[in-house]
Formats: sequence, C-alpha cells, structure tokens
Amino acid sequence: MNKLKLTILFLFMSLAASAQRLAVESLKLRPNDLSARNVKNQRHDLNGKPCALLKVMVLDNITKCSSGNIGDIVTEGPVKLIFITSATPSIELSFQYHYPITINFADYGYKHLEGNSTYELNLVDALQMMLGNGKKVEGSASQGNNVQPNANNTANVGGEPAVNDVAEMVKIADDAYKTKDYSKAMKWYLKAADKGNAHAQCQIGNMYNSSQGVTADYSTALKWFLKSANQGNTEAQRHIGDLYLAGRGVNHNYSTALQWYNKAVANGDLHALCDIGLMYRCRGKNSEAMKWLLKAAEQGDTNAMYHIGDMYESGSGVKKDPSVAIQWFLKAAEQGDADSQVRVGLMYSDGVGVTENNAEALKWYHKAADQGNAVAQSCIGMMYYYGKGVPKDYSTAFKWYLKAAENGNDSDTFTVAEMYENGQGVEKNIDKAVYWYKKGAEKNRNDCKEALKRLGY
Repeated sequence: MNKLKLTILFLFMSLAASAQRLAVESLKLRPNDLSARNVKNQRHDLNGKPCALLKVMVLDNITKCSSGNIGDIVTEGPVKLIFITSATPSIELSFQYHYPITINFADYGYKHLEGNSTYELNLVDALQMMLGNGKKVEGSASQGNNVQPNANNTANVGGEPAVNDVAEMVKIADDAYKTKDYSKAMKWYLKAADKGNAHAQCQIGNMYNSSQGVTADYSTALKWFLKSANQGNTEAQRHIGDLYLAGRGVNHNYSTALQWYNKAVANGDLHALCDIGLMYRCRGKNSEAMKWLLKAAEQGDTNAMYHIGDMYESGSGVKKDPSVAIQWFLKAAEQGDADSQVRVGLMYSDGVGVTENNAEALKWYHKAADQGNAVAQSCIGMMYYYGKGVPKDYSTAFKWYLKAAENGNDSDTFTVAEMYENGQGVEKNIDKAVYWYKKGAEKNRNDCKEALKRLGY
C-alpha cells in the first residue's frame, strides 16, 4: 500500500513538474484584510509612503520579484507575501519550478496597487488548469448535478425517516450547515434544490464557491447560483456578480458583473450597492465608487462605511481628510464592525484625524478583540508593553500577544518567543521560546530563524 501511494505521488509530481507555465486565475482587493496595516508588518517606500501587500497564492517558491517590492518575500506555506510600492504598475515574478510571469495590474482593473491595502493574487499552473477545466471524474463532488439523489426518493439511507416537505428539507440542511456538517447539509440542499427551492440552490452554490464539504468548483457554483438567481434570489444574483468581477468560473467581465449587481439592487439587496462601489474602486473609478458606497452606507451597510472611511484616510478619489475618515469608521464601529473598531483605535492611538487619546484607543481595541480580532489583540499587547495610556505591564502585554499569536497573527510569534526567552512578563522557558521561534520560522520569519540559530537550533 505504501509503495502504491509513493507511485501515485511520484506520478503526480512528474505531471506537476511538466506544467511549467503559470497563469493568473484572479487578482482582487481584499477590503476587509488589514494585514497591510498591521503596525508590526507595515512597510514603506523610500519616500515614507505605505506599501500595498500582495498575497500570492501559488504552489511554488518565488525566487525573485523584479521591481517595486520592499524588503524580503515572506513565505507562509502556499501564500507568499510581497510588499509593493503604490507607484508600481507591474511586476515580474520568478519561480523555482516555473517560468517567470509578468503581471500588469491594469489588466485586472488596477492602475496600481493602493498603499495600506491588501490584494490576493491567485496563480495556477497548466496541470491545475487542466484539472479545473477538464472532465470531472464520474461521481466526484465537483460534478454538482451528478451527485443529486433521486427526486422521488426522499428517505435517507441511514435509517432516517422520509421527508417530503421542501421546507422541512431546507430546515434540516440549514441546521446541518450551521453545525458545519456539510455532507448532511449538501444532501438535503440537493433534495430541496431538485424541487426548485431557490434558497437551497443558492446554498449549494455557496458551498462550491467556498469549498465547504466539496472541492471548490466555480463553474458548478455559477450553475447553481444561476438556477437560484433566475427565481429572483438576490444573494445568488450578487454572487454571480462577484464571480464575473473576479473571473472565477467565467471570463472576467465588469459589465456583466454590474448587470447582476444591478439586478440584486433592483430586488432590494442593499449589499449589492456596496459591491458596485467596490467594483468601481477596483477599476480606479473612485468618484463613481464613492457614489455607490454612500448609497449603501446611508442604508446601514457597515462594509460600505468602512471603505468610505478608508478612501478619506488615504485620499483615494476624494480629498484626504482623516477627520472625515474617522467619522465613517466610527459609524461602522458603533454597529459592531471589528475592522472599523481597529481603525478607530489606531487613529486615536496615533492622533490621526482626532486628538490622541490612548484610553479611547484601548476601548475600541477591546471591542474588536472581544470579537476575536487578532490585530486588536496585538495592539492591546503593544499598549501594555510600552505603557502607552496604561501602566507598563509586561505580564498583561504577554497575555494579549499570546492571544494574537494563537489567533494567527504571525508577527507576534517572535514577540511571544522573545518574552519566553527573556522571562519578560512570563516565567522564563527556553523550550516554549524555541517552540514559538519555530512557529515563526515555519512562516519564513527571518527574526525567528536567526533566534533559532543563536540558540543552536
């Protein structure tokens, strides 16, 4: 059996090695990702302007970025982090196993990448393209319709009672989905979808779109979204717009994306107003973006409020005005938006757009931290570490840094390790220090690698 596994692995690696060219699957702004603004990770160009963070998703090692990057490329498994200056119109990436590829940002709707913003670049090789666009294996999860049960056979195989009522099918599926029992959810959504239920059809699309219990398959997701959208489901209509905007499962097409967003808006979906605004912002049409974001924000969309604040803080399409920016962040923060709460905290901490007030900053950091926001947890740790607005308290600082590190904030792996090594705020423990240094080294953090060398590891 082990020999068989090795043979299959060898054949797969041989096929992967033969697919030498990469293609851009998508390049998109990640508006709610604050990684580029993380105070410990943030990088600036030679003029002091903040860089954009490009998260490259690729199954290969990037050996070089030709121009526009600041500092080293950071590898976090399949994700590579590259900080790009905001004036850079294109980059060329070189790889260990693939030919170099040039990415012109204008081809994907961006004149250049905005500083302090995070973008995701998905690269796939020829083999992945073949597997993604070629024939599916019969009976596989990615076939969508092929795994549907017989519409007339609503009894479950595992001894469950027969259910013929569509509403009951949807309830069973929704309950299973909430508990992340995706296999059960899919089975019952398919039963309800086969009887024409638009919500079930949309949920199947969501599961294929988000790889929940099935392999991600954007073409299959689109098929199910269309079934639902054609019955007037506004969420499905909005998701179809998202797929056309990102070029997932279909060719990238702004005009078609806009048509579907407009259908959702016409049917009363307020979130689609924000999506239209973000689409225009992606294309650099900031005045048009602001118009749509304001429409969404006026009707209570916190995501739109966040982006309006971001545009005023960065001066994107409007006159830069941090005092207006914080007002918009506050609107969203007061409604519980964690990302906006962090931004309010940062502005109070730095005295940007408002009088510096560390107590107010700490209040907003705590609100976001209580929702599990790792950036906020790290910021609280920093305030206690440096005694900013609170008495200096290494013990409390350590607790918050540890929460942030455990919550995925990689920059705090070094801080936690260093505090264990020095016995700062916690009992000295070299073994635990090494553990956290190794965690950071696995994320390709040079500070952690150097610490391990210094300690003889």
